[in-house]
Amino acid sequence: MNKKTIITALLTLVTMAGQGQSVWEEPLKAYTTSPSFEVRKVELTAKRTILHVRYSSLPNYWFQISNESYLQTNGKQYDIIGSDSIQLGSRLVLDDSGSKDFVLYFQPLPTDTKEFDFLEGLADGDFKVFGIHDKDYAIPAAPIPTDYLADYADDDQLADMKYSNEPAMIHFKALNYRKGMRTRIKVQYVDLKNPARPVDAVCRMSDDGEAELSLPIGFPQTVWADITNIPWGSDCILYLAPGKEITVLVDMLHDDRATNSKFVGYKGYFAKFDKERYQQVVNDYLGNGYKKPTLELKDVRDVQALMNYYDEERENFTKWIEEYNCSNAIKKWGFIRIFMPPYISSGELDSLAQTKEFTDYLLQHYMRNLYEKKMLLNFDFVLASKYYIMADAKGVNADLARYCYFLPQMLDGKNVEKPLIEDKSLSDLYDKYVAEYQTTVTANKQGLADNIHYLDMTDVAPEAILQTILDKYKGKTILIDIWATWCGPCILGHEKMKPLKEELSDKDIVYIYLTSPTSDYDKWKKNIADISGEHYYLTEAQKNYIMNQYKADGIPAYAIYNTKGELTYKQVGFAGIEAIREALEKALDNK
Repeated sequence: MNKKTIITALLTLVTMAGQGQSVWEEPLKAYTTSPSFEVRKVELTAKRTILHVRYSSLPNYWFQISNESYLQTNGKQYDIIGSDSIQLGSRLVLDDSGSKDFVLYFQPLPTDTKEFDFLEGLADGDFKVFGIHDKDYAIPAAPIPTDYLADYADDDQLADMKYSNEPAMIHFKALNYRKGMRTRIKVQYVDLKNPARPVDAVCRMSDDGEAELSLPIGFPQTVWADITNIPWGSDCILYLAPGKEITVLVDMLHDDRATNSKFVGYKGYFAKFDKERYQQVVNDYLGNGYKKPTLELKDVRDVQALMNYYDEERENFTKWIEEYNCSNAIKKWGFIRIFMPPYISSGELDSLAQTKEFTDYLLQHYMRNLYEKKMLLNFDFVLASKYYIMADAKGVNADLARYCYFLPQMLDGKNVEKPLIEDKSLSDLYDKYVAEYQTTVTANKQGLADNIHYLDMTDVAPEAILQTILDKYKGKTILIDIWATWCGPCILGHEKMKPLKEELSDKDIVYIYLTSPTSDYDKWKKNIADISGEHYYLTEAQKNYIMNQYKADGIPAYAIYNTKGELTYKQVGFAGIEAIREALEKALDNK
C-alpha cells in the first residue's frame, strides 16, 4: 500500500467517524419564555442529544428541571434520559454567583436536524425555548400574505387632533406559532387617566396564535409594541387613532440577524407607518440618516452651545426628511417630531435647560408644533408640556398640554388649581379623573390597617419625607425596602426575606416598605396583605426624593439604619439573605 493510499484511507476513516455527530457552539434561539435558561452548546450524536445549559438568576434562588422535559422537532418528541451536575426533578439553590452550568441528555434527534425546541412542559412556569439552531443556519421566513404587505395611499394624512372616547383596536396574528409559546405582547401608550405615567397594556397569544387589544387612547397617538423576552429589535411603533383598527403580523421564528425583528406585516389603518418608520431607524443606524450636529451633547458647556446644537440638529433633520423617499404622512410625522421641544434631564444639561434664555429659545423655535392640528399625542409631548404651558396658546393642543402638565400633579397629591382648558370634552375629562381621585383618597383613608399609610403623608414635602418616616420609629433598627408591584426582583426579595424576618422576630427591627402610584393601588393593597411590616404609598415626588438621597437608580433598593438613626447599609438590587442578615446584625450592635 503506497503513501497516497494510506492517507486516503485515513481521511475516509476520519470522515466516517465524524458522520452521525454534529456540534453547535453558542447556538441561537428564535423565541424563549425563559431568558434565564441559556442553551450554550448542542451535541447531536447517534446515541443521544446533549444540551449544555446555564441557568442564571439571583444568588440563593432555587430552580429545578423536570424529569418530563423533552425536545421536539418535525412533530416528534424526544424525551430526557439523564443529566450531569443537576438532579432532575429536585430543587437546586444557586450559589453567590447566581448561575449554574449543567448538562441534559435526551433521546437522539436525527443528526441532520436543523432546529428544535426544548420544553419542560406546556404550563406557564415551565422552561421553554423554541427554534434552537446553529448560528450558521437561518430558519426560513414564513411567506407573508399579500394583504399584509399593502401600503396606505401616498396622499393619506395624519388624523386631526380631536378627542374621542372610541377605542383603537390592535389585532395580532402569528406565523410559525407553536403550542406552549404563550407569547405576551406589550403595548405602551399614553392614558389620559394619568398621562405622565406610561401604561403597559398586555395581551397573550391564544393557542391559535392570535390576540387583540382595545386601547382608550383618546387622541391620535403613536404606541410602542414589543414581544416579551425578545431583544431590542423586536418592537414596532404603530400609529393609532380612536375608532380605527390595525392588524399586525408576527413571525415567531423569524431569524433576521440584522434586527431580529418579528413584526413582519401590517394591514388596516396606516398599515405602512411602522415599515417606513423602521426603515428610517435602520438607515440612521447604518449611517445613512440625518447628519448629526458637529458638537456632541456631552461636550456642551453653556446655553449658547446648547442652542447651537439644536439649531444644527433641526436644520440637518429637516433637510434629510425633505429628501427622504417616503410617503407624505411619514414626512409630516418627521417634521412634527423635530419641532417637539427636547426633554433634557441629565445633570449639567438640565440646569442649562432650566434657564430663561433656553426656555425662551424653545418657545421661539419649537412652538409651531403646538398649532399643528395633526400633531400626535406621545410621551415626548407629555414631557414637553412643561414648556408649552408657558405660552399663551389656544386650541386643543394647548389645552392638551395644560391637561398633561397639571393633571398628573393633582393625582400626585399636589394642591394645584385647574388650568384653562377650553375644549369641553377635555375639560370634563379632567374633572372626571380629579373627582375619581378624590373619592379614592377619601375611601382609602377609611378602614385601612394600622400598618398601612396611604396618602396621610401627602402634605409632607418631598425633602422632608424620609426624616418624617424615620422619626416615627426612633430608637429602632430600621430596614427600608423601596419596591413596586410590577417589579419581579422586588417580589422575589420579599419571599426570600420571610424566613429571615421570622428568625429575627425577637429583635426590635421595623421593616418599612415604600412604593408610589407607579404601582396600581388595588394590586398594592392585595400584595401587602402577605408582607409583614409598615407600608407607605408615597407620592411620586416623595419616592423620587428618597431614591435620590440613596443615589439609587433602580429597584428594589434597600437601606438599613441602626438605633441611633445612622445609615449603615444601602443597596440597589437584592444582594442575598446573608448580606441582609449581616447588615441587620451590624445595625443591631450599633457598629
